[in-house]
Amino acid sequence: MSLQETAEFFERYRDAFNRLDGEAVGDAWHVPGGIADSHGQGGMARVSMYADDAALRANMHALCDVYRNNSFGSAEFELLDHVALGANHAFAHLQWVLHRADGSELQRFRTGYQLARTGDGPRALLAVAYQEDLVSMTPQAPGAHVAEPCGHARTSPK
Repeated sequence: MSLQETAEFFERYRDAFNRLDGEAVGDAWHVPGGIADSHGQGGMARVSMYADDAALRANMHALCDVYRNNSFGSAEFELLDHVALGANHAFAHLQWVLHRADGSELQRFRTGYQLARTGDGPRALLAVAYQEDLVSMTPQAPGAHVAEPCGHARTSPK
């Protein structure tokens, strides 16, 4: 997968977030797909796999809700690294900057992505969200639906 195709994919992905359009964010993902982060028990790695489109989309909607509830205004990215992995795959390492509606910085983080070519174009197959901090942006009320990096969602303990 070429650098240009990868960059164009992330432009569409960013634009979906800038609209806070959970459906369009979900459209960018391959099913099955997975997201890894470091928010497991004791700070260990955790992987969430999505074999179901509805579950994946629910998580992307939850992430957009977290952003919306934190006065999200826009996202921008810098493609730090691109590795073509044959004609149908690529690895991309991005720096994301999220801005509030007033233009101030909401968060800055890096995420790695494995992209796969599908009949509908490139899709995110895997992500490693090792810096995004949604905990600081998410109410921890017992039983609340909580988004996790790159769209993970869970229910907080009661």
